Amino acid sequence: MSLLEPDALWANVQRRLQRREFMGWLLLVPVLGGFGIALASEIGVRNFNAQWHPVFGYSARPDADGTRFLMLWTTLAMAPIFQGLAGALLLSLYARPRRWRAALAVAIVGSVPLYVTGLALIVLPGVVVLLGGFAVSLVWWTIGSRELLEVPASESAEFVTATLIASSSAMVLGSTAFPFR
Repeated sequence: MSLLEPDALWANVQRRLQRREFMGWLLLVPVLGGFGIALASEIGVRNFNAQWHPVFGYSARPDADGTRFLMLWTTLAMAPIFQGLAGALLLSLYARPRRWRAALAVAIVGSVPLYVTGLALIVLPGVVVLLGGFAVSLVWWTIGSRELLEVPASESAEFVTATLIASSSAMVLGSTAFPFR
């Protein structure tokens, strides 16, 4: 399987979507992935101090009560779920039937490169590695939308962009319900 051409991956996901238990395992991916990134971020923040460093720049203060850790974990775990729901809702704009399970699978499996490279946030330059993971995730989401959701190839990049904007907007609006310190 190639990182930039994961056709075999999507064929495997397509086969497994027929099984009931697959969704449970699939939903475990963002929970564990979000936890890994939140933990790596927390460790990375604790390795740097809260002052300006001439080489590394500014680093955030460590989380004293765990609130930021939990919010980051929750956000990272919910992001692909919101993206999958947005994708399913947007499918009708592309003259495709709504496939809730497949849309969630595309969003969650497509986020795996982000979750893996996010572990590099244990060190400050890990942000660059995370950006590379985001680029790979964009490719995976695009190919997944073509393979599993049957979005036309000419519209798949637009579809992925629309799902990212819609899900991000929903999460930002939803976050206004929670008071931040």
